[in-house]
Amino acid sequence: MKRLLNPSLVASLLRNSAVQFIWWVIFFPGFFSTDSFGAVNIAKTGDMTNAYTASWALYVRIFSFHGHAIGLLTLINGLLLVYSVTRLGYSLFSKRTAALSTFLLTVTPVVSGMGVTLWHDILMTAGIVLITAFFIKFQKDPSDLKSHIYKDLIPGALLTSFRPNGLPTLLVFAVFYISYLAIKRSNSNSNGPTVKQTAKFAGAAIALTAVITFLGSNVIIGMSPINNYYAQEWMRNDISCYADTPTGAGFVEKQIPGIGSTDSWRSSAACAFLNKAAITSEEKIAAEKYVPSAWIKILKSDPVFIVKTHLDRNAYLVPIPISGVPTEPFLHSTIEFKDQGIEWAFPAIAEKARILMRAWNAGRGLTGWAGLWALVLIVLAIWRKQKTLIPAIAMSIAMIGILFVVAPIPDGRYALFVLIAGQLALVGNFIEWAQTGSNRRPTD
Repeated sequence: MKRLLNPSLVASLLRNSAVQFIWWVIFFPGFFSTDSFGAVNIAKTGDMTNAYTASWALYVRIFSFHGHAIGLLTLINGLLLVYSVTRLGYSLFSKRTAALSTFLLTVTPVVSGMGVTLWHDILMTAGIVLITAFFIKFQKDPSDLKSHIYKDLIPGALLTSFRPNGLPTLLVFAVFYISYLAIKRSNSNSNGPTVKQTAKFAGAAIALTAVITFLGSNVIIGMSPINNYYAQEWMRNDISCYADTPTGAGFVEKQIPGIGSTDSWRSSAACAFLNKAAITSEEKIAAEKYVPSAWIKILKSDPVFIVKTHLDRNAYLVPIPISGVPTEPFLHSTIEFKDQGIEWAFPAIAEKARILMRAWNAGRGLTGWAGLWALVLIVLAIWRKQKTLIPAIAMSIAMIGILFVVAPIPDGRYALFVLIAGQLALVGNFIEWAQTGSNRRPTD
């Protein structure tokens, strides 16, 4: 294996990219869900709205050649994800361990399957991974920065703008990580990066992402980057869930006057997944000015309800099975809509190959349990004394914390970074442990 697996970063990038390319060919043009077809519509028509970020809208429009090469998007998605994961592996481990661990992770659906799906989550995840890799390298060796800035920090900040929650995730990460460094340095004479240096680079990444997010939306799309209709979805779901309880009787009539009723807003399904309330899209838009205050009213009067609802809905973000083993949607391994001009080029092969994807998805109680993988990162950092995992832990906590509050539905792809970071760390540490164990065994 040592002879076959060239441990250099360039060799790993080529090898892992080849694996991803094979998966892409097998499933060409990729996996397409409802959201994916929304991107296809943008690519073909140029109809850009603030339902998506400007970065994503421009990307699908330009790199698909106005919808004439949709399959190219899933290839780029997958290769960028592979690039980021490989660089993260080399920031954490020795070359040989990084080469093997990133190769194994690329073979699995958490990278290969996700990579060929037309979702903006994939590129945002790649950005978050690259920024995390930068801070791990910066923590290890603050003197070697120039190449990491151009290869990790700048492209990471650009890609992080591909989802609306990218910027707030970076903001919360910066607060957590800088606070950790401040506490650490106050209690020891650490020679690592200073708080000021870290804040400078975190600020640069945040500023670049913010500029791309806000200017891109206002200048290119001509709209605010915040779409209230989608931004309030999680609040509406909480209100619909509350309206379905005995204590919610009459709540809508008081807090959202003249727009539907408790009966039309109520939905037990909204407590866990998609909201099936009878209110129309027009009513949702009309209710936008009332929804935040109505949600705050519930939070003040019944905070236990809010916490429990979010614990149940986002069980996959919690490291212990309070609401049972999570069963959130995870991998998507089909082309959802037929007769839309997008079909697998090799359906017989794709149907057989997707058995692995479906098996991985069936095991989402483990493979897609983000809270558990965040806990794995923490345990490894303590047990293996691997301080380089701290940026990944800070980023994971930031992402999980934001998703726990504002995610309208549970979905494993939202926390893909945590899954990748946790599984890569576990595989890499296992490889290093196995190598150490074999070195201790006597030889003939």
